[in-house]
Amino acid sequence: MKIISWNTRGLGSRKKRRVVKDFLRLENPDVVMIQETKKEECDRRFVGSIWTVRNKEWAVLPACGASGGILIIWDSNKLHSEEVVIGSFSVSVKFALDGCGPLWLSAVYGPNSPSLRKDFWMELLDIYGLSFPLWCVGGDFNVIRRSSEKLGGSSLTLSMKDFDDFIRECELLDPPLRNAPFTWSNMQENPVCKRLDRFLYSNEWEQSFPQNLQEVLPRRTSDYWPIVLETNPFKWGPTPFRFENMWLQHHNFKECFKSWWRGFQGTGWEGHKFMRKLQFVKANLKEWNKVSFGVLEERKKSILNEIANLDDFEQGGGLTPELLVQRALRKGELEELILREEIHWRQKARMKWVKEGDCNSRFFHKELENERGLMLNNPESIKEEILLYFEKLYSGLAGESWRVEGLDWSPISEESASRLDSPFSEEEIHKAIFQLDRDKAPGPDGFTMAVFQDCWDVIKEDLVKVFAEFHSSRIINQSTNASFIVLLPKKSMTKKISGFRPISLITSLYKIIAKVLSGRLRGVLHETIHSTQGAFVQGRQILDAVLIANEIVDEKRRSGEEGVVFKIDFEKAYDHVSWDFLDHVLEKKGFSPRWRKWMKGCLSTVSFAILVNGNAKGWVKASRGLRQGDPLSPFLFTLVADVLSRLLLRAEERNLLEGFRVGRNRTRVSHLQFADDTIFFSNTREEDLQTLKSLLLVFGHISGLKVNLDKSNIYGINLEQNHLSRLAELLDCKASGWPIPYLGLPLGGNPKTCGFWDPVVERISRRLDGWQKAFLSFGGRITLIQSCLTHMPCYFLSLFKIPASVAAKIERLQRDFLWSGVGEGKRDHLVSWDVVCKLKANGGLGFGKIALRNVALLGKWLWRYPREGSALWHKVILSIYGSHSNGWDANTIVRWSHRCPWKTIAQVFQEFSKFTRFVVGDGERIRFWEDLWWGDQPLGSQYPRLFRVVTDKNSPISSILGSTHPFSWNFNFRRNLSDPEIEEFEGLMRSLDCLHVSFSIPDARSWSLSSSGLFTVKSFFLALSHCSGSHPVFPTKCVWKSQVPFKVKSFVWLVAHKKVNTNDLLQLRRPYKALSPDICKLCMRNGESVDHFFLHCPLTMGLWHRLFQLAKMDWVPPRSISDILSINYNGFGLSERGIVLWQDACIALIWVVWRERNARIFEDKARNSVNLWDSIHFFASLWAFCSKVFKGTPLIALQLDWLAACNSFGVV
Repeated sequence: MKIISWNTRGLGSRKKRRVVKDFLRLENPDVVMIQETKKEECDRRFVGSIWTVRNKEWAVLPACGASGGILIIWDSNKLHSEEVVIGSFSVSVKFALDGCGPLWLSAVYGPNSPSLRKDFWMELLDIYGLSFPLWCVGGDFNVIRRSSEKLGGSSLTLSMKDFDDFIRECELLDPPLRNAPFTWSNMQENPVCKRLDRFLYSNEWEQSFPQNLQEVLPRRTSDYWPIVLETNPFKWGPTPFRFENMWLQHHNFKECFKSWWRGFQGTGWEGHKFMRKLQFVKANLKEWNKVSFGVLEERKKSILNEIANLDDFEQGGGLTPELLVQRALRKGELEELILREEIHWRQKARMKWVKEGDCNSRFFHKELENERGLMLNNPESIKEEILLYFEKLYSGLAGESWRVEGLDWSPISEESASRLDSPFSEEEIHKAIFQLDRDKAPGPDGFTMAVFQDCWDVIKEDLVKVFAEFHSSRIINQSTNASFIVLLPKKSMTKKISGFRPISLITSLYKIIAKVLSGRLRGVLHETIHSTQGAFVQGRQILDAVLIANEIVDEKRRSGEEGVVFKIDFEKAYDHVSWDFLDHVLEKKGFSPRWRKWMKGCLSTVSFAILVNGNAKGWVKASRGLRQGDPLSPFLFTLVADVLSRLLLRAEERNLLEGFRVGRNRTRVSHLQFADDTIFFSNTREEDLQTLKSLLLVFGHISGLKVNLDKSNIYGINLEQNHLSRLAELLDCKASGWPIPYLGLPLGGNPKTCGFWDPVVERISRRLDGWQKAFLSFGGRITLIQSCLTHMPCYFLSLFKIPASVAAKIERLQRDFLWSGVGEGKRDHLVSWDVVCKLKANGGLGFGKIALRNVALLGKWLWRYPREGSALWHKVILSIYGSHSNGWDANTIVRWSHRCPWKTIAQVFQEFSKFTRFVVGDGERIRFWEDLWWGDQPLGSQYPRLFRVVTDKNSPISSILGSTHPFSWNFNFRRNLSDPEIEEFEGLMRSLDCLHVSFSIPDARSWSLSSSGLFTVKSFFLALSHCSGSHPVFPTKCVWKSQVPFKVKSFVWLVAHKKVNTNDLLQLRRPYKALSPDICKLCMRNGESVDHFFLHCPLTMGLWHRLFQLAKMDWVPPRSISDILSINYNGFGLSERGIVLWQDACIALIWVVWRERNARIFEDKARNSVNLWDSIHFFASLWAFCSKVFKGTPLIALQLDWLAACNSFGVV
């Protein structure tokens, strides 16, 4: 189905109607929605003037005078209308469509007046209720949803919030818009552009039409672009073999794999033999899969039918013990099948973006623009054009090799070079394999790393032989070095081939080889890479460069001096690297001939096949470039990019360039690099900028890393716009304004403003949109918040202090998502957010407050500062702020700019210092009296009388103890000590009797919150969280340590807080929707509260009695269900198995009775206590069976006798 929406801005003109008719004839949609017809009537003749009337039907919302009006037309041969609803702002049509149920389409034209928008949203909410579940609404909403939907951005308005609330309340999906970011412009010289038009649809629509694609079409008339929603997929052909990680769960897989692997006999190079073995295994796997798995859905359906038949027998009079066991076994099989299916989809999810892009098989749209500007619109032409493009991209130009002399290359040591060349060990190979992600998308061989990890014992001997051969021959055969290239869009609306980023999927064998080599190379890069490069060098982090850049820009602004920042863009950086130049760099940096030949072997045999929507096309032989996706590539690129730093430094030495000089030490910073992201800092002299431009051109010519000046930008500091424009013209780049997006963070912005944080809020909001299509349980939402939403802002929070209003906004998004789907209508926030944010041990979910997480992340800088004295960022901070009086930290008193990050970092020092202490080495840096190094307080606080009479309160330990044993005790008091002071002095000396000092090692700072003495953000965050608020007793062990599914744990957490929606609580929240508070649906007598329902209800109490009888225990029912969860009854003994099974049984009882209540309310189904106990017994047995402590115990043994299973010794 193809649906077009277009605001034509009137259809009164015959000329305009001809344009529209020609457009529709070319596009041939099934439905067209036109807004602003400005027509009070639309008859057959009028419709025929804008589209053919043959087999067409339509519905109209008349215009009000010369404004408004909606017309929706559809092809009656394809769509049969059943109902039409005309509103004040919309036209909705109910269609019958073959292959799915009735669906609704709504065409809307939103009011421009804010006073009418409330009525607009109310009307759409009414239509949502009418059209549920299959609904699509599209048209001109006359409002944007996000700030990025207006050119230049927009602050958040009430209208935007209302629009976003409407989408979330109706749980509609907002698909990405292709080809262009906006749908309207005012068509002026300096245009205002907005995205006012869109299609939204329900989850059910997405399920019925999973291949939806929304695009902007060319504008022929009007100031609006038409948009189209298509539901038909684009066919691309067969996809290559992919190993399914769920196969590893089959009980017989490893034996079969071992048999196939050892059954292949071959000769030749070890690498070639290894790849042929994988091909042999692949052929056997395909047949084995058909026999062992078949189609997952068909097997699952068969098991479900069998379980349903047994359930029917039970309803007819009960099941025999044999049938009960059979049903339990079938349920066990179902659980195993669901586990395999879950692994299958988890692996698919990891592959989907890499293999197919963000819209399944719609990675490339129906049209793709080639580099000559032609539009390609069929699969074959697109494939051919892509292949030609990459043949050209990876083909190097023939010419002489360039050499660079006269630079300080900082070569690696001979010892390091020798270590790089050493033979490969089995341990090294094993470590590399298990460091690789087991689920990552496979290359041409089709095998994921999970196979090698799980079958290490089978393949290790052959793999060691491959490495031994590579060590001596220095060659990688072509089949091992084959790659698939997948194309990821750099921007969502791109159509040009150059707008896609090529990512290489390499074979599993080459991935292992490259991982081992990259591990060795990583260990020596710090010896040869300049301090201005922050990427892929041990000890350097991405935020170092962002901190430096923000600090020196702020320093330059405050100084009043003129300066420029020049941010460059390398053209296809990885893809254009010259192999000859790389070899020259390796030689100059001291790498051995053997290592250089290994690198040549890894590069010279590379070949590519292009994956177009999962379909492999052609093979391309490369002669230049580094593969994105190859573990070696980032490190090799860093070596090449380092040459640019060396050239710049040489130019500075010769006074041809001058960077920024900052702080009291006048520390010089001319540039910063992070992989291919490079930024320059310069004065405004035209000679210097011309030198920089020439240097970049030379570097590009010799290395292949050419600068794309059209995409490069220059920014001025204390500089007039005219002057900046002249400098931009000199560099052939663009003059732009602040702030700069740099390494994913704003450079030169104000972190105190809300707009600074808009990218974070919008990213979280977009992620939430993507999750709407997933039907998540309460436990699933908790998991996503913990694993994703709480960490999404962390990159910003690691450098900048978040304003309280922004933190509240993010926490509101998290809170609303957590409780979405709970209750009806208005969603119930069952537990207060302050409780939710507490640590799990204190009764919360462990989300934590964003402000506390912010402090903990900023504290990492204070820990790193004294430990990284040689780092560039340390030197810059020291130069700008000076040193703290303790000799370890930077000055924490910052009285100027609110923009600089270090001011907010310094404000954390007071909290940070509470958890630090010093470890005495040579005593040179630790102050004897003022630092915390002995006892729980500084000695000056422990012995205040002595401290008052000390001459030098900042004396280091070494000046008092001396530098040898025994200690010389050089106390310098300004007068003779009084009797109380002498008494205190004697106490001090007794305390120091056991002091041991190691004069051979330096003093160190220790973190008191970790056993290792090393700082962790987590420990700081936990300490800050413990310091805030009260912490009631909570049954943490039973709730979170139990071996049950997470969604069940999450429910029990609510029960422990007494916050589940029992009737008494519903009566308080929404009395008009609650059942009578006097009725419990299980006993039909008493009122339903948490304690009554889960403990004191006669039916529930009978189940508890049965559980305790089975454990052979006498018990007195406690007052509260919380006591059941808190008391250690040890029902099945003190063994680990007994504890696990008892917890599982208690939780299973709570879970089953709650499900029974809901079944009685919503499905009008009821079971007796015997059937309920059967379910409790099954769930507890199954959960225990899946735990580690019962590994090796058959499920049937658990089901037959719990006590015996707890006392037996299975394989644990």
